[in-house]
Amino acid sequence: MPKKKTNKWSLKKIIYVLLSISLGKLLGFLAFELLSLKFAFLLGRRGLPIEFDQIFWFVWSPLPAYLYWTLIYAGVIGGFFLGLRWWKMVYVEHRHWKKWKKRCC
Repeated sequence: MPKKKTNKWSLKKIIYVLLSISLGKLLGFLAFELLSLKFAFLLGRRGLPIEFDQIFWFVWSPLPAYLYWTLIYAGVIGGFFLGLRWWKMVYVEHRHWKKWKKRCC
């Protein structure tokens, strides 16, 4: 009899997906900060004044707030799907790096 395909969410899978969501969120924040630095550098190089908007009490940026939220949400959504994809590759299909290495001697 073939095995039934189950799509249960175990605690391990929940933690795995939450950590990948956190990684996506951090990467979205990093992308925003790199864009802010690049934009501020370009404005400073051209001699234009840099005006900072306050997004939070701790985030001052020359870029608009909607770009911040867009990149953060894109990171969260991307992290969710990345976590599901890697869960499937590693734990369901059992595709590991050691299988792809060349065997020596």
